[in-house]
Amino acid sequence: MTTVVETWDSQEGPLLTTNIVKSQAKLTFEQALQESAGEPFELVDGKIVFKTHEAKHADARALLCGALGKFLMRHPIGRVRLGAMLLLWPDNPYGACRADLSVVLNENIREEQRYATRAPDLAIEIVSRHDGWTELFEKARVYLEKGSRVVWIADPYQQAVVVITPNEQRWVRDTLTCPEVLPGFSINVQDILNWPTATTKATE
Repeated sequence: MTTVVETWDSQEGPLLTTNIVKSQAKLTFEQALQESAGEPFELVDGKIVFKTHEAKHADARALLCGALGKFLMRHPIGRVRLGAMLLLWPDNPYGACRADLSVVLNENIREEQRYATRAPDLAIEIVSRHDGWTELFEKARVYLEKGSRVVWIADPYQQAVVVITPNEQRWVRDTLTCPEVLPGFSINVQDILNWPTATTKATE
């Protein structure tokens, strides 16, 4: 079962517009949790959208998570979270989303919440071949409206990261920083989109 999501609405939740392969009853978030059987998903107007990722997406997510985790271990100002579910529309039981990666600053962590109702300070989406840019930019807009200070869209195919803030949008192909959320963080884009290639054989 797959769907294509074209539009996200910051007030009502994600809107399903095209390509429902298999019909299903409209589900609440709690019902979707049961139906998903532990598989990662988003809930779009009561329809489950399972999130499947190809190798390039998985590689970039692992490298980014490692880089951010290493930085936050040295500078414990927040946490990096992998695929955390977000309930950004508390009055709408039929919508839920999840960023590929999230950074939440300590002052915004709510330990009592099972699922966050505020977008992360830094929300990160990683491009897969089936993703549409309209969908990704609309999702970024929603994150910013719901509390994010910065959104990254990492594209392992174009070897670049789109950095989006309330005031600007730019492509970064060299050094990636995030002074708004992670002062002092700096990394080469190539180092978070590509695993290093071994130049010598490992010695036994």
